[in-house]
Amino acid sequence: MFENFYCPNVECDQRFLKEGEKCPKCGTLAQKFGMSEGANLMQQKKLHMKVKKGAKEILFSDEMTDENIRKKIYEDMMNLAMHEAGTAWMELGTLLSLNSTDQMLGAGFKALIDQNKIIVRQNELILRALTKIAKAEVI
Repeated sequence: MFENFYCPNVECDQRFLKEGEKCPKCGTLAQKFGMSEGANLMQQKKLHMKVKKGAKEILFSDEMTDENIRKKIYEDMMNLAMHEAGTAWMELGTLLSLNSTDQMLGAGFKALIDQNKIIVRQNELILRALTKIAKAEVI
């Protein structure tokens, strides 16, 4: 019923096409997608564009250099330090609740999330370093 034709190439930002048409950007033949499949494809295209642009919510990507990842780790550590010092803004919902328990829980969860971001990025740097070492030993 709700079937549209899209460029199926996730790396291409072209969206709507006609049946039998080739994508003007990448040359891929249009494919028919149902409503849910089309929505899934659009989500994948959005995510790919965010990764390509280095969006803030992306923890790391293959396109990021080690230095970019180190910079993000430093930014997260500074955010965490400011948060623990009490200078960071709390989530608006917990701040407006006027409930100190909610505020403390919100602050604690924010700190945990920041710490996890740091750990994930550090693990990526470690993995990259180990991969370089392994490749150097093979040669």
